[in-house]
This record gives sequence, C-alpha cells and structure tokens, in this order.
Amino acid sequence: MTKRQKRKTARQVCPICSRLPPDRPLPLTVPFGIPTYWSGDTALAIFDFIDEMRTIMLAVYDTRISDEMQQRQNSPHLECDPITDDELPF
Repeated sequence: MTKRQKRKTARQVCPICSRLPPDRPLPLTVPFGIPTYWSGDTALAIFDFIDEMRTIMLAVYDTRISDEMQQRQNSPHLECDPITDDELPF
C-alpha cells in the first residue's frame, strides 16, 4: 500500500485586499465566502459598506420590511415533536 499524498492547494491573492492569506489554522472563509485573513482596515471598510446598504434598504423598503417582519411574527410556528433516545436510528 502506498501512502496518500496531501495535495497542496495554491494560495490565491484576495481580490479585495490584494494579499495572500496567512498560513494559519483558521478556515479561509466563513459562511458567505468572507475571508478570515482581511486586515482590520479592510474588514471595517466592508462593515461600513454593509451598514450603509442597510441604511439605504431601510430608507427605501422600511414599510415593506416592517410588514414582512410583522407577518412572520404573526404566522404560526411549526412545533416539532421531541425525539427520544429510543427513536434515534443509530
């Protein structure tokens, strides 16, 4: 039997900050593909952009967003029956 060789993946430059990701044990991304190696300055710029988008979205869609949130709160929640240890398939 031969040992499996680990395939090295090429590190690619971040398109936003133009840097290579650091060699560290953190995953390269978190949900939604957000890199974990941005500088604080880059992360703050993205955070400010998202905050500004939120402000604009609320200015444009405030009533519709409020209506949707209220509708979701008033909709009946599905209740789940608890599963006992005896019912587990493993």
